[in-house]
Amino acid sequence: MTHVHLSRLLVTAALLIPMACDRGDEPKVGLPPVRGADGSDAPKVPGPPPRPEQGPAVSQAGASVAGRYVATALPKHSADLSPRMSGTITAVMAEEGERVKKGQQLFRLDARASRLGIAQAEAALQGATIQRDNAQRELERQQRLAQSGTISAAVLERAEASFTTASNGIEQAEVMLSMARRNSGDSTVASPIDGVVTKKLKNVGETVTMMPPTVVMIVQDQSVIELRARIPESALKTIREGQTITAHFSALELARSATVVRIQPTVDATTRTIEIVADVANADNLLRPGMYVEVELAPPAAEAVVADAAAPAPASKAPVASAKRKQPASAEDKL
Repeated sequence: MTHVHLSRLLVTAALLIPMACDRGDEPKVGLPPVRGADGSDAPKVPGPPPRPEQGPAVSQAGASVAGRYVATALPKHSADLSPRMSGTITAVMAEEGERVKKGQQLFRLDARASRLGIAQAEAALQGATIQRDNAQRELERQQRLAQSGTISAAVLERAEASFTTASNGIEQAEVMLSMARRNSGDSTVASPIDGVVTKKLKNVGETVTMMPPTVVMIVQDQSVIELRARIPESALKTIREGQTITAHFSALELARSATVVRIQPTVDATTRTIEIVADVANADNLLRPGMYVEVELAPPAAEAVVADAAAPAPASKAPVASAKRKQPASAEDKL
């Protein structure tokens, strides 16, 4: 019985295998499905690339159209001090950062050569004076002889020429003496303006020359800061000399009013910009030349309001018109 039952099971299994294959239960072998980048079965069609974000509009001058323009901060006055003679520095009377007054001595050169020049010029003047006195006495003697008729006119003329030459020699010696004294005074250099010493480029013992000039110190007047900015030519319709604008110093987080003192007469044909110059008060000495600064022009709307306020208001005509409209109505009421 056992062998018969086992045989039936084998025959039944053999019959079921072809039937399962015919129903298509087995998966068909083919190409793998195409999946999208996000793992989904259906691929997605890529759309147009996103447009880059647009920043604020920028003008040709490199500043935003909103009304701020990058400016250059400069001292109101600046002086590069050089010696008026060649020599060696013997003394420096001011240091960097020190405030100085106009006429204050800042450095001095070795003046020994100048003193020798003064002594030489004084000796030359004395010699010319002696020659002039001798020529004068000789001329007076020849004049007396000429009056008595003992000498000719030619001798008298030679005496007069000698006296004239000696007198000219005195004038030349006086000029040389003045030049020597001036050279001695040129050994000391003073500040031409009130300001602060921003740079000291030479020290005691160094040799400096007059030609080419050697810059020893730089003095700047920083009580007023000068701002120079280039603005588009289209801003000329809103900017005027004497107008008040705003200067923003980002390093100090500070904003100050500035006054436009000059508008350059020409427009740059390449960039279509024009330079304006404005002054900012710096009494507290917080501002420094060379700082990053932006100037903001007055908006045109503010100027329009000012213009409308200055113009005569037409409101006086409104009551007249309304009165005229009310006259017929009052007549009908009477009827």
